[in-house]
Amino acid sequence: MSPNDETLKKNLDRLADQCAARGVHLTNLRRLLMGLLLTAEKPVKAYELIERSALQGRRLTPATVYRVLDFLIEHGLVHKVNAINAFVACSDYEGALEHHPLILVCPACQKTTEINDPDLSIMVFGKLNSLGYSLKSGSIEIHGHCGLCAEKSPPEST
Repeated sequence: MSPNDETLKKNLDRLADQCAARGVHLTNLRRLLMGLLLTAEKPVKAYELIERSALQGRRLTPATVYRVLDFLIEHGLVHKVNAINAFVACSDYEGALEHHPLILVCPACQKTTEINDPDLSIMVFGKLNSLGYSLKSGSIEIHGHCGLCAEKSPPEST
């Protein structure tokens, strides 16, 4: 087992313990998909998860993958990035079950960065509420070019 495998196993074991403390189980299938998301370099589409799980000897149907993703989202372990219809492991999975991060999304390379700042979230969600809006999903996506992509492309004119 490589050091990276050992780190992943420890992270998955910690997640399993957190799930158990909440009265739910991180089954082998949930562990598999969570592991694929934790080791991904960028958000992963559901059909990519099917392909990657097949490489590990598990042939999964789309319905199964979406059912597992729904569970992982419901329990705060994964976020759906609607802008690119992909999924990313929560960077603060050890934090509160109910959190609503801001997710920065680069449309060029699809890199995402999760911002978990309670003060910023309180301000943003307070403003949404004061304007009569309620959050439909568990996060807010902010679209903009990451530093690397911004260097490669000229600034947009306003």
